[in-house]
Amino acid sequence: MQSEDMNGSHLILFDESSSVYQYFDINMPYLVIYESLNIGADLMVYQEFSENNRILKERQYTEFTQQSRKLHSHNFYELTFVLSGQLTMRIEDENIIYNQGDCCICNRNIHHMELMEQDTEIVLFLIKEEYIHDAFDTNYYYDRKGRPHSIGTVFDVFFSENKKNPLYDAKVYADYRILYQDSIEPLLKIMNQMITEISGTHSGKSHMMKALLCHFFEMLENDSIYKEEIHWARLSNEEQIIYQITEAYKKKNGIFSRTDIEKITGYNGDYVERIVKRHTGKTLSAYGRDFLIQKTAELLRDTDLSIAEICERQGYSNRYYFNKIFAEKYGMKPSEFRRQCYCSLRVR
Repeated sequence: MQSEDMNGSHLILFDESSSVYQYFDINMPYLVIYESLNIGADLMVYQEFSENNRILKERQYTEFTQQSRKLHSHNFYELTFVLSGQLTMRIEDENIIYNQGDCCICNRNIHHMELMEQDTEIVLFLIKEEYIHDAFDTNYYYDRKGRPHSIGTVFDVFFSENKKNPLYDAKVYADYRILYQDSIEPLLKIMNQMITEISGTHSGKSHMMKALLCHFFEMLENDSIYKEEIHWARLSNEEQIIYQITEAYKKKNGIFSRTDIEKITGYNGDYVERIVKRHTGKTLSAYGRDFLIQKTAELLRDTDLSIAEICERQGYSNRYYFNKIFAEKYGMKPSEFRRQCYCSLRVR
């Protein structure tokens, strides 16, 4: 996906030269993107569809292949559908091939890249988590006694795994392998309806978009049309080190010493420091402080411990410094954060 030099694009690229990854964000609840490659015509096409807005960008394939590309991640869910040809998805440290009619759904923050190396067309649905909840939390049917029953989707798996590991979202993705090519036509019809709804301003369009999205997933999860498989992505060696450190910090209060880090990972502390900096943009100690501050917020919200007791429990003897780093994370002092939590509970 490319969003450089496209006025009006809702796809925002963050790319620091020092980082091994790119990061994307969207400033809309969802986007639909069409990409195609025609090698004979030396042409790549990018179309972006959002609320009352369309973008078309064409570029030479030979020009595109000369540019260095990075794996990217984002804080939204991405569904990639192969309209024609063959797509190679680089997901973390593995290449997976998808053919016409196949589909891949990547969890938030999983590193990946779409690689089109032959004539191929794909459609991508980029969807914020809030929009998914809005669409699927009210997706239910009533039984004969008038009782509502929720209709689950693959996102339930993602949400569940992310709650277990909120600071390092689960490296999970879902494959949908089409069983019969004849089944593609109804899916294409739904996608075309979505594009029509996006472009309009008529009454009920927001409801129609959610209904179409629910219907689309109903077809994906129909085992007579698709074979569904949930995968944990294979982590690179560096990703594995980050994961080990993250898991260790989640189980411990306080910053690890350099010796502790070396025991946990099996690598030299300076090497681990460089990896953490490259992957997170933070020093090892700053990365560890994130976990301490999050735990502090939980204690302020869920316990009656005094701020002095929490400060001591978290290993901070300097109250001023403790307040400073907490405010950098949450935009307010610990006392203000606790007061705001109490106010929210009373409102409920």
